[in-house]
Amino acid sequence: MPMTQKLADPVDPVLEKPGVPVILKDENGNESPDGLLPRNALNDDVKVIVPNWKPAYFDAPIPYIIIISWVFEGGPFTEVYREAFDEPGEKVLKVPQDKLDPGTYDLSYQLDYGGNKEYSFRKRVTVDRVPPNDNQQPTALIMLNVPGDITDDYLIRFGEVRFQVPFYPDARARDRAIYFLTEKENPPDSEQEIREQAFSQQDIDQKQLIITIYEADIRAKGHGPRYFYYKLRDWAGNIGPRSTTLPVFVDLKPGPGKLNPPRVPLSARRLIDREHAREGASNQQAVTVEIDNYDNPDASDKLLIQWNGHDLAPLDVDPSKPVQIAAVTWSTLTADGLGPMDARIDYRVSRGGTPTPPSPETTVPFNFTVAGQDHLDAPALLNTRLAKVEIYGAVSKQLNKLLPDDYELNADGYLALHDNPLPGEKVFLFWGAISAPVAEYEVKPGDTAGKKIPFSIPWEFIDQDKENPALPVHYLTDNGVNQQLAPTTRVDVAIVIIRNMPEPTFPDGGREGLLDCCANPRLWVHVKVHIEGNDAFDENDIVELRWQGCQGPNGTSPISGVADSFETKLTLDQARNGFDVLVTDYQRLIEPMVNNGSALCQYFLRKSNGGRGVSKFDFVIINRTMPSGAVCGPDVDLCSK
Repeated sequence: MPMTQKLADPVDPVLEKPGVPVILKDENGNESPDGLLPRNALNDDVKVIVPNWKPAYFDAPIPYIIIISWVFEGGPFTEVYREAFDEPGEKVLKVPQDKLDPGTYDLSYQLDYGGNKEYSFRKRVTVDRVPPNDNQQPTALIMLNVPGDITDDYLIRFGEVRFQVPFYPDARARDRAIYFLTEKENPPDSEQEIREQAFSQQDIDQKQLIITIYEADIRAKGHGPRYFYYKLRDWAGNIGPRSTTLPVFVDLKPGPGKLNPPRVPLSARRLIDREHAREGASNQQAVTVEIDNYDNPDASDKLLIQWNGHDLAPLDVDPSKPVQIAAVTWSTLTADGLGPMDARIDYRVSRGGTPTPPSPETTVPFNFTVAGQDHLDAPALLNTRLAKVEIYGAVSKQLNKLLPDDYELNADGYLALHDNPLPGEKVFLFWGAISAPVAEYEVKPGDTAGKKIPFSIPWEFIDQDKENPALPVHYLTDNGVNQQLAPTTRVDVAIVIIRNMPEPTFPDGGREGLLDCCANPRLWVHVKVHIEGNDAFDENDIVELRWQGCQGPNGTSPISGVADSFETKLTLDQARNGFDVLVTDYQRLIEPMVNNGSALCQYFLRKSNGGRGVSKFDFVIINRTMPSGAVCGPDVDLCSK
């Protein structure tokens, strides 16, 4: 027995509780624990059933007085109605309508017969006249799982749209949301509801008040701007004001369909590499995803493309184009590492903010690994973190400078090997404007980062640009897939050559430039080559005469092995007045020219101060065959003296 009841009643109760037929009952027939009265029962007196009783003291029928007490819970017995009866039995009394103010009450009765009084146990009864949310306007519904418009495609796929009623402080189990859908921005009170949703105690505990509006109800209102709202009604039946409306666009046009797999143009090697990322494929910039048109495209559509699970920037659709093209940034390409691995690509079409299911997936291989340390400007080819190559002349030995002393000699190059070198990686060295590498190095097992790698640059490449104060030299690292370009080394090539010095002459060849069997002296004695004095000559300079025997009569068709050079360190007289060089090795250098052959000669100047020079070419015809066909020689002198 509640302590409040013992204190409030003058004597202990013995009679049964009164009954109130209109108290609300749950689906199992159990009365509301609070004795909640329905709202529509408050417009009249509330019937009170006093159960049958047996008089305790008198058998003779005398008037029985029943007094109804209706007091706020915990208060003293307070009479609100009485009635006299002549005999026992179940009686129907009332609580007057004017006593039905909001609150929770104790309902009881007193039986008075001949001054003898007995009291009943109290019954809890609640009068609720206040709608949910304290009769304040509820906030708008929250649409779930639909990020934008309600589309035809969404309704086909799911058949319904779910909304959440924002939680309100006085939410109780069996509260209901009565919900509406209208095309009117300011709907009248006469709008017909769609249906209503009751909330369970679990809904209240979890603060998840969910309602569902089905496809048929949404389609029945048609295409265009629509407004969703609701009213709250409690178990007692109190209905609050309508909520703020939720505007939603209902797009019932046919949705995007038949999504083809995306396409990713690949490089010639059928993968995505750094060159592809720099320059693109199919004349597109960088790596791209190409999406063919799908069914029912619309200019409001956006493509939501995922590259290996990473979102690309939404792409606006142009239905007039047969293909939609999206670029993939370097940060997205490398978000999961440099590879080698495969990337998975798919896309969805978003219309009004509501996306379709994903398209079929496309898988493409990629490899962005490099030989050596990577850099912040990737995928740019130039990597400023790579060491520069160093160039030295074969004779001058000066850093990044070639001098005349280095004429006709290979140059030396050195570089510090890149980080984490792996066997099989290569380094290609490029010289000046020559497009092909002039030297290369392949990483060997045991090579370490920073190891000094030597190169030899052949003279034939240096010879193509001998005077250039800033000749560019660089190298590429190559791992078989991707390359990196090292910073350029500028080489001062200063191999200045004195050109077009007079050609050597053949004094014994006469005006015709011919040495035959009758040459004087004879061919097997010697051939004289004369080099004139020259203003470019100085004492102690070295002049090197080069002799090349040829089968042709005009210095053509060189004969292998029939070549030699002759150096002369000049005296002052030789520099000014010239000098002769005698070719005396008949057997090796002269005898091979039998029938209208020739000797091609040129000389080279190496000045004592480092300068270099080169003369013009000239030749002399050498013919050891007589008109008769006989061939002269040291043992066969066919010319009469």
